[in-house]
Amino acid sequence: MAATAMLIGTLTTSPAQAAAVSPGCTTKGAEGFIYIPKFDGPVTSLKLEWHITDILADDHHARIRFLSKQHNGKIHYWPWHKAMGGKGDHQYAPTTANDDYGIFDVGAEVARFEGNTKLNSCVEWA
Repeated sequence: MAATAMLIGTLTTSPAQAAAVSPGCTTKGAEGFIYIPKFDGPVTSLKLEWHITDILADDHHARIRFLSKQHNGKIHYWPWHKAMGGKGDHQYAPTTANDDYGIFDVGAEVARFEGNTKLNSCVEWA
């Protein structure tokens, strides 16, 4: 009985034990990730940092956006961020995400664009 109680205690997480997550992926011409220093979901607000790199000299640009799932499973598509400086251009910035419907899961979409036309993309969830 004591061993069972001890095992249950070790499986329980507390906010102090929240881990960093970093969903990201690579698609033709772009690679990126979202770094979240502490996510123990669900939450209504979190700090994150997005990173995007253009990895192909093809006259297209790279973009990334944060994705989150709300309490009902609906995906919230956050604004795109761009790397427009050509191959090797890496952009990043810290920001926050606030959603009154809750952030239950987190992800990233990385894409290559021509103007406002998405050419290809990938998605990864944490």
